[in-house]
Amino acid sequence: MKQLLLFPFLLTIVSGCYDIDEEILPVVGIYRAHIVGVAGPFDLVISTAGGDDVIIEAPFDGDFWYTVRSDIENQDERIMDFRIGNQQIDRDINMRGKGFFVNNTIELRYTIDYGNESVNFKLVGTKL
Repeated sequence: MKQLLLFPFLLTIVSGCYDIDEEILPVVGIYRAHIVGVAGPFDLVISTAGGDDVIIEAPFDGDFWYTVRSDIENQDERIMDFRIGNQQIDRDINMRGKGFFVNNTIELRYTIDYGNESVNFKLVGTKL
């Protein structure tokens, strides 16, 4: 029983060590989103990851749920920019992209590489 309680306690301590840029907090939340021409609606979730980074969870290809990390730029501006660096989201599947947040609306344009094939997507969401 003690070991079971030790893990959440240690996780809380470790996650509490990351300073979060408070200017990105308006981006954090749940969005009603669509992938243009592919899927929707669904709930996209954005949470903090420390500093000016966020974690985005969504079915980016319209079928499977993935989690990606994004850097937020222009935090003190009216329009905040997202930069999703190239990252592996599944075996032999990579994703990269960019987007913006303004007036509780998010738009992401990204490319998913399935081995030798690349597919471009556009995701649009409104904060609930």
